[in-house]
Amino acid sequence: MNMLRFNGFKCLLVLSILCYLTHPVLSDCRDATFDVNFDYFPDKVYFDNDIGTSNSGFNVTYHNNYVILTNKHTSETYVLYCTATQPAVAAATNYIQVPVTNVVVSDRSFISFLEILGEEKTSLKYVDDKKTITSPCLQKYNYLYDNFNYANTSLVSSVDVIFTNKPSNTGGKYVTISYDEDTPALQKAEWIKYMSLFFNKTAIANEAFDKIRSNYFCHLDNLSKVPNETKKSIAWVSLESDKTFTIKSSSFYPNVTSDAAAFLLNPQITTDLSVDDLKQYISGAYIVIDMSDLITQYSTLDAWKNLFGYNQTSDLPRFLKEKLLFRTHKLLNSNGNDDWSESSASRPDLILQDLIAIQYPSYQKDYVVNWFNKFAETGDEVVISADKCNDATFGLPKTDFGTCVPTKFLGDGRNNSGIQIMDVGRNEGDDNHNKDGDSINNDKKENKVKPGVIIAVSLVGSLLLLGLGAVLLAVSRRKYRERFVKLRDEPVVQMDSVKEVKEVKV
Repeated sequence: MNMLRFNGFKCLLVLSILCYLTHPVLSDCRDATFDVNFDYFPDKVYFDNDIGTSNSGFNVTYHNNYVILTNKHTSETYVLYCTATQPAVAAATNYIQVPVTNVVVSDRSFISFLEILGEEKTSLKYVDDKKTITSPCLQKYNYLYDNFNYANTSLVSSVDVIFTNKPSNTGGKYVTISYDEDTPALQKAEWIKYMSLFFNKTAIANEAFDKIRSNYFCHLDNLSKVPNETKKSIAWVSLESDKTFTIKSSSFYPNVTSDAAAFLLNPQITTDLSVDDLKQYISGAYIVIDMSDLITQYSTLDAWKNLFGYNQTSDLPRFLKEKLLFRTHKLLNSNGNDDWSESSASRPDLILQDLIAIQYPSYQKDYVVNWFNKFAETGDEVVISADKCNDATFGLPKTDFGTCVPTKFLGDGRNNSGIQIMDVGRNEGDDNHNKDGDSINNDKKENKVKPGVIIAVSLVGSLLLLGLGAVLLAVSRRKYRERFVKLRDEPVVQMDSVKEVKEVKV
């Protein structure tokens, strides 16, 4: 009976191994081993309740051997399939066999998504302009890809996908990714799931987005108790090509500004502003962030003051006096191209931390701002070069997005004019802040001793030393007293001894 049971177990084990060895994989979908009843896309894109499919910019519908992907902004529909022949799907904009391995990016903000997926080494073949790339590894290995010639029809037909930010009239290999200033920060980052479908890396995209989203909401929650009276106002401004000015108010700006516990400066009229109108509106801003696309000769503070009408003003606004004028040009390549344009879309958690840091440097004392440079200070820019490449992760999915420790931060107690109007005190039950309410980075927490403890330890130490001194004094005095008594009791003996000596000599 035991033998039968053992043989039965062995049979089940053998069958399990055989099932595993004959288990269909995505590559089988392209040849004769294709199983029409098998799901070749087991990893599915999922949406979180706070964003959800209703707010996402795309829809995904799964079938066993193909996926229907719809860009809701452009109404374009792509059929991503794995079979040798494309399936028949009505009203499809394009058919693309996946996974793709030969891609073009026409917008360099897509590059950071490819890096997170680990496709920058093997799948990225063409970009618009190699000189604009800020990624350290893509600078180091710039021979792996080239500039793309859109007029070369043979070249166009040879690639698998051309990722673009605008719909193409020619269709074909073009795939539109639709995010812009009207897209909230987290919704921009969610497009990594869209791109992952072309590489069959949905599980990697889901995990990466979850970590980024978790960090984002952690920092948002940490500052959720900052009093409105002490929240700062931030103005995002831009000089347009027609010499008018804009105060940015598209969805991205109020979204990320509010999440950073600040108020967006948003007057009724925000576009086509004259220089005098702009100065009037932003005069009371605590922080001003300039998003203008300035050429090199105007990328100095003096040139900026001249363009924005502050060159003849002796009474400068507070944001200039306190050096709270910023641009998104802290990280640059050697050609002066900024990393904000390449990497910020995929990392809203870093945008949020940057915005918090320029308001409250004490929130994370060791945090280094990524993209916002103090335009009023020289030398705040950092040049990204090839020697910063991490070869160990190049071409691999990225998994390290940092961490956020839940805590409570109540701000600095200062109003928008920088005046101290309240004492935020120490947060109750929170060891992550000092008595001034300053947040301590738990990754590099300093061991700080409370003043009361120092005083108590000093007092106890003093008492111990005093007691020890008293004991030593008492012991010394007793020994001295005993010695004095002995000398007093022995004179007769000593004198007899002297007499005896004298008598001998006589």
